[in-house]
Amino acid sequence: MESAYRVETGRIQVKACDTLFWLQLSARPPAEIYLASLNRLGARRANFIIDAWKPVVTKIGVAATLERLNPCFIAYLEVTTELKRRFPLGKFVWLPHAGNSDIFYPRKEGKPNFVFYMGRRHEPLHQALLKYCDARGLKYLYSDKFIFGEELGRAASSAEYFVASPREVIDPKTKTAYSLWPRYFEGLAAGTRLLGTMPASGEYHALLPTDALCEVSLDGSDLAERLDRDRENPDNQRAVDAAAALVREHHSWQRRGQQIYQFLENGGPMDIWLMPQARERGDIRVALIP
Repeated sequence: MESAYRVETGRIQVKACDTLFWLQLSARPPAEIYLASLNRLGARRANFIIDAWKPVVTKIGVAATLERLNPCFIAYLEVTTELKRRFPLGKFVWLPHAGNSDIFYPRKEGKPNFVFYMGRRHEPLHQALLKYCDARGLKYLYSDKFIFGEELGRAASSAEYFVASPREVIDPKTKTAYSLWPRYFEGLAAGTRLLGTMPASGEYHALLPTDALCEVSLDGSDLAERLDRDRENPDNQRAVDAAAALVREHHSWQRRGQQIYQFLENGGPMDIWLMPQARERGDIRVALIP
């Protein structure tokens, strides 16, 4: 697989390639990438759509079919299944989200914080955590400002629990989103036990160990009871350590890049590591081939 390109003051110029691949946020790529792809119509074209919101699924399917993307990688299993059903002439392959293992990894400084809630918060769960930590003298780390890079990684690894919940419940504006987003991978990669709910899509069960998550209701009604019981489990850290190693080996963005290259070079099916109970799932087998 050969490629050559040049970027000049915001303009992408493709010189020579047999395969053109790009990362795409939603329904359409940036104009510069789209124009560059038109300049090499003879090349194989493929992309990875990491944020396929529900209102743009039709646009994604139409564009991928008309532009003959080979393939169009999709970050959500639900979307991949729907696109394959509605656009049988298109080539869609499931490629799950991942975690940035260069930022999220276990650190030696210990865990002075009890829980860390990253980014936007689901208010009922947030209030329940405030009440729980205040009553027990525990430190709850959260911020109304976004933090990035090393500071973010340190915050995630400094806590005993990392809050992860399906994206569509955090804010009404995200109700058109799908469920298994990078938060789940990031918390585990940092060596921190997850606290929250598992997505209804079943993707968590397919990719990640359930014993590394303390499941609570999003309204916080059972948080105190379940957290108190979870904290008494002597096997928690063992489960988290195993999950952190699994994510860093099989579900990092570096690994996703390798999987994309291998797929484009050798063809499918996509080589995704699955939990044992998911390896015979028919919907997953279908989603991993174009």
